[in-house]
Amino acid sequence: MPIIGSFGAGSASGFGQRQGGAPLDPFNANILVVGGGGGASGGQGGGGGAGGYRFNTSYAIAGSTSYKVTVGAGGANFTTPGVVDSAAPGTNSSFNTCGSAGGGAGKGPGGTGGEDGGSGGGSGESPDSGGTGNTPPTSPSQGNPGGPGRWPSPGNTGVGGAGGGGIGGAGNPQKAPPTFDGGNGGPGGNSWPGDSTLRAGGGGGAAGYAGSGGTGGPGGGGNGTLYNSPTAPPSAARSGTANTGGGGGAGGRPAGPADILYGGAGGSGVVIVQFPTASDPNARITGGTRTTCGCNTYHTFNATGCFVVP
Repeated sequence: MPIIGSFGAGSASGFGQRQGGAPLDPFNANILVVGGGGGASGGQGGGGGAGGYRFNTSYAIAGSTSYKVTVGAGGANFTTPGVVDSAAPGTNSSFNTCGSAGGGAGKGPGGTGGEDGGSGGGSGESPDSGGTGNTPPTSPSQGNPGGPGRWPSPGNTGVGGAGGGGIGGAGNPQKAPPTFDGGNGGPGGNSWPGDSTLRAGGGGGAAGYAGSGGTGGPGGGGNGTLYNSPTAPPSAARSGTANTGGGGGAGGRPAGPADILYGGAGGSGVVIVQFPTASDPNARITGGTRTTCGCNTYHTFNATGCFVVP
């Protein structure tokens, strides 16, 4: 349940009795921190892992204090000719001492398994495992593993990639031959009590020479695309949605003279601070985008900044 303020009329904090310039009393807040999602490589690559998803439902906020807020960027995709393993992981987000790791990058065929991160990246066309989620370890867990790769069986080439992990579950492996569909990304979640928005879904894996790319996990994960088709434009591999920490979808290679392998970038992270509106009766706290719903106030940070308590 969201934090509900309970203040009596005779208290210093009740019904606007506080002096206008006096420091605010300490109070507890809900804090949600989502890291940037991992990027995805091209070729028969795996989807990017979602950014780590962490929340604290009793974070102590002091008066006369400025709290640094860092919102992690999504990991870059890669479009260099002939390079399949160069997507980047997402970067970390934090509210003061509460941090979430960026998602692991999805990897392409012939390379190592997916990268570790808040949620792990999916593996490409290889027998390697997906990246490990919840890296570095936190309790409760901030994410899940990416899906494992699958080596082509005799007579079946072009096997696709696995999905990246999400906060709601691991990434899925690419479907078994003769199906060449990419694996779906792991689902996101909304277990934070502040709102019902799904965040931190993993990116979908690429398809092989036939079939469909994996679907991005609900919660901002980007869709994967078909590996080698003139009908699969570079934009077919979708980036993770901004400010959800969603992983990027793994990319294809459109027909043409250049062997350019496209993948989707990861979505940037987000930090949200929620507290009882009565804790700040004169709306003096600044930082992010401030909104009020019922008896609760939210400061949403879509970019790095400061949460300033007078």
